[in-house]
Amino acid sequence: MIELILKTIWLLLPAYTPNNFAVIFGGGTPIDFGRKFIDGKRILGDGKTWRGFIGGVIGGLLTAHVQILVERVINVRIYSSLTYGSFLTLAFLLSFGAMIGDSFGSFIKRRFGVERGRSFPILDQLTFLVVAYLTASRCQAFYRLFTWDVLVTGLVVTPLLHLSVNVIAYKLGLKDVWW
Repeated sequence: MIELILKTIWLLLPAYTPNNFAVIFGGGTPIDFGRKFIDGKRILGDGKTWRGFIGGVIGGLLTAHVQILVERVINVRIYSSLTYGSFLTLAFLLSFGAMIGDSFGSFIKRRFGVERGRSFPILDQLTFLVVAYLTASRCQAFYRLFTWDVLVTGLVVTPLLHLSVNVIAYKLGLKDVWW
């Protein structure tokens, strides 16, 4: 079981890391350009910027490339079992899908009147992952690596991992809130 959890986390790193990179490289022009939706509320809000979105996708790709290097050093073949083109496509789709999913989550939160930075359980933890899965499923390599047990494990482990990492970051003073 622990091997499946570790494999799942490893496979999902290109989807897990983009939002962290978005925070680091974010700022600037909001994706919604400050526009409001038909309900009079911002479409996404100031927290979703073009720089953050692009930085997030690039960060996810960078993470995937580091994974390939690590696999070569420790002589494990997960991502490195793919052709470079398939690997790059899958890593891009996971990263891009995660950023789209995170933006979609913000769209939903704005509709419910949830302020930027406030918690919306389940939506915060799984929207990015489900959209990453759906986006990456356009790539044949996805079906080779993301078996049913990996997909389900990702859905179970991700909320727990999300909460754990946030609590640790809060206790270290890296976040103002524990969620």
